[in-house]
Amino acid sequence: MHLTIGATEEGCDSLGTRYVVYVVHLEGFLFCKVRYSQLHKWNEKLRRYFGSKCVPSFPPKTFLAQTESMAEERRLQLQSYLQKVGEDPVISVSEIFATLLQNAQQETFKIHPQVIVLEILLADRNKLLIDTHTYDSAERMLSIAAQKIELSRQFLEYIALYLVREDTNGGYTVLRKLNAFELPYVGLWSMQNENSRIMIRKSYLDPMKDRMLLGITAGVLLLYSQAKYELERDWVKPTPNQYRKLKASQEAGKKREFLELMEEVKFYGYQHFEACICDYPEPNCPTSVRVGKNEMNCSIQLPSNHITEASFKVNRIRCWRISVQIPLHKEIGLKLSFEYQDSQDLWQWVTIHTHQAFLLGSCLKEISTEKPKLAGNHAEMPSESVAPDCKPRSWNAQSTLSKHIGTVPGKQCKEVARKDEASVFEYIADDQL
Repeated sequence: MHLTIGATEEGCDSLGTRYVVYVVHLEGFLFCKVRYSQLHKWNEKLRRYFGSKCVPSFPPKTFLAQTESMAEERRLQLQSYLQKVGEDPVISVSEIFATLLQNAQQETFKIHPQVIVLEILLADRNKLLIDTHTYDSAERMLSIAAQKIELSRQFLEYIALYLVREDTNGGYTVLRKLNAFELPYVGLWSMQNENSRIMIRKSYLDPMKDRMLLGITAGVLLLYSQAKYELERDWVKPTPNQYRKLKASQEAGKKREFLELMEEVKFYGYQHFEACICDYPEPNCPTSVRVGKNEMNCSIQLPSNHITEASFKVNRIRCWRISVQIPLHKEIGLKLSFEYQDSQDLWQWVTIHTHQAFLLGSCLKEISTEKPKLAGNHAEMPSESVAPDCKPRSWNAQSTLSKHIGTVPGKQCKEVARKDEASVFEYIADDQL
């Protein structure tokens, strides 16, 4: 979970007193707007609940008028605090943390609390209507949706709610998986001009996990809706013979047989990404990216218009970083860079410019925790997984907060530039795979 404060705004209360509002983004998307006083109260609640030694240091109050440089320092300090809290393996999964974030989301968008009927898309664009509430969490809505399709709670770990954007061509683009604490209806309302929808999809990349859902009717329905869409949109690449068998099973209504055939199809179970730009093997190459099994597969259009396919094995990726550019009046810019060991055992950095950078990073993380590490001479570094004992731990103060926004297990985040009315951040996942 990545929380950033990329910008500030000026507010004014009923008495005419001006104050600073901090604009908080969650994984590159607007999440809430808060004042320093709100964050201060939040910090006090966390300290009472977890103890002072287990909560990162909070920037102290100032009683003098702030200069521009002081205001910028305060923004960086608050951002460091949010990032550390959000990455703590104990605090971030606690009920009090979820409640504080939900309250911040509610206060920002001021949605009237009421019972609603929410439309949730299946992966093939069929619709599921659920009776829910504007302030229900994603976890709660997922449970309601599962009950609606008669999917037992024991299988909830295999599905999730996703934020998607509808395309003009009748398709959709997956933006990100919703965290359990988020309020999907409020999030949709905050993006009402973005053609955004909520979709229920499987939450894993390993196709072997399909076996857990193939034994139940609701599981077959969910898997079939996603596999059928992937075949229609050419996200998978069956051979002519495979395609004939798939269409025959589809026309006969044999969903389970269709899914079993799909297991052998190239790119089945991969996460497909929207068209983007890659700097490999040459700068500014249009690229289509798929991630699954143990690879990031890229179909790259070279300057000669020739299409080449590059397969980057995840266990040969030593580390990756996500750079976030948050301008004041323009669209957020994202890119993911990774250090890769090629067939000659040489290391090189590859950069992919995509607004789905956080989703791409989460896919790499998921695969790296499931697949064996690369055997080699370099020492392995721990992944971003939670420590087994999950015990609270103390935080050490940062000496140069203006440069390093924060350090968390297996990851660093620092602001590398702030120019042209924009903030540029790098999330560095120090995962040696």
